[in-house]
Amino acid sequence: MTRTELVELDLKDRKKALELLGYSISTDGFVLDENFKEVICKYTKEKVHIKYAAILPGSLLIINATPLSMANYFLDYPEDEQ
Repeated sequence: MTRTELVELDLKDRKKALELLGYSISTDGFVLDENFKEVICKYTKEKVHIKYAAILPGSLLIINATPLSMANYFLDYPEDEQ
């Protein structure tokens, strides 16, 4: 069984990690994909702001880190499958 550990990054490191993955940040702080389109959270259906962005393992999924979206992520991606 694989154990998923979450690490909280400060804004500077979160931005750097997103940029290394091909994302960028708009002037108003929203995460942009490689085509410069705003990333929409799969679970909240809202634009992902750098302040709340979560980069999740096993999926390269960028979501808003709310309790509901995190719970939905772990239901969709059980640890046994990661």
